[in-house]
Amino acid sequence: MANLIIYILGLCIYNSILFYGKKLGINVILFVGPLLGFMYYVLKQNKKINNKKGLLFMIPIILLSIFYLVYDNTFFKVFNTFIMTILFLLMYLFTINPTFKISEVFVNVINLMFLPLSQISNLYRVVKLKIEDALHLSSNGKQKIKSIFIVIPIVIIVLLLLSSADMLFSNIFGNFFSLFKKISIGNIIDRIILIILLFTYLGSTINYLLYEYKEKKGNSKKESKIENYTIKLLLTTLNIIYVVFDFIQIRSLMFHQGLTNINYAEYARSGFFQLMFISIINLSILLISKKSKEDTKYNKIMSVIMVFLTFIIIVSSFLRMYMYESAYGYTLLRLLVYVTLLTEVILLIPTLVYIFNSKMNILKPYMIIIISIYTLLSLSPVDYFIAKNNINRFYKTGKIDVDYLKNYSTDNITLLCDLYDNMDDGSGKYSYTRKFLKDYLVYIYNQNKNNSVREYNFSRRIAIEKLKNYN
Repeated sequence: MANLIIYILGLCIYNSILFYGKKLGINVILFVGPLLGFMYYVLKQNKKINNKKGLLFMIPIILLSIFYLVYDNTFFKVFNTFIMTILFLLMYLFTINPTFKISEVFVNVINLMFLPLSQISNLYRVVKLKIEDALHLSSNGKQKIKSIFIVIPIVIIVLLLLSSADMLFSNIFGNFFSLFKKISIGNIIDRIILIILLFTYLGSTINYLLYEYKEKKGNSKKESKIENYTIKLLLTTLNIIYVVFDFIQIRSLMFHQGLTNINYAEYARSGFFQLMFISIINLSILLISKKSKEDTKYNKIMSVIMVFLTFIIIVSSFLRMYMYESAYGYTLLRLLVYVTLLTEVILLIPTLVYIFNSKMNILKPYMIIIISIYTLLSLSPVDYFIAKNNINRFYKTGKIDVDYLKNYSTDNITLLCDLYDNMDDGSGKYSYTRKFLKDYLVYIYNQNKNNSVREYNFSRRIAIEKLKNYN
């Protein structure tokens, strides 16, 4: 571990150079690449790579880092940071020990997030020994260094207080303190704190993975089973309820029967989120049903029926969202509902296979599907798509909610510029909306006109070039 300290510190300083005070852009790729290479080297050198398939998590990590170069969506800039962290943790877990079940993955990821913090004292003990070894310090030398670190801040505080108390004394040390102002002590302190925090967490995680994390040796715990009667009763009861519910959905949404004096958009508004969560619950129940003490033919038939009924519920939720969106416009949240529903439909396929083959490791297809769809979504022009559909809706109906277009992303700026131009029909009908768009476009330009090379992003670059054409 002592030999890795310098490399970890170097990565942390490199991180500070790339990110401190900068927007996320090409700097994400420039950091993620070396970090992945470093972690691969550490795991390989310490013979911790027990399953090379775990390294496949590098693919979505790299693809998600490319998002920061191409797009500027605010939601994904924040959320991808969290997702990439989870993918890093999954890469460690599945590379070192690939035999996890669904119930174990969540617990192990949480453990890997927080248990490394118990290694902080060990990490800094290694750092201390490394410094002493590098400087060849005697006990007397160590004491002198400690004394210097104690005396310096006290001297600076005293000088500051005396300078503020006496003008003549302040003039003597004026040049000294003006030098500190030019250096910007605040920024230096912030950088040092961030470097120390990242060094502490990254170093503790590596120390934990190498020396404390225990590989799982087979299934030591006997898997708990659920009474077959409980599973039968649950599947049968829910299927009866879903048959009635799906009949009503098909009648009302697909054949437009039974809804008198009710606006379809308002009817749709009342249920798509609830139905989406119901379908997620059903997937969980289907997985739990395989924990029955007796995997009977009846259970399998009921499970297949539930898959079919869940599919109808998903379609119903999809139709409700489509009607509501057509009436009220397009937003990121509504698009995410579509993607979630699509993901659930695809997850039903391996779930069907799992019903007839309980030995199948359902975790693998689930993870592949979920990670793949999320990665594809991140690498799609989401803000551009939302703006385009809202603007097309405006050209057809004359209605637009400009708040849906104001997301502080540059991905839709070219479309907003065209909308700004097309609203200038001389009647003054859209003067308020044009004023709103103008102020927003000016704000986006001012926020991005002085971006540095480390913040480079294709979307921001295109937006700035477009906005330069306006006075």
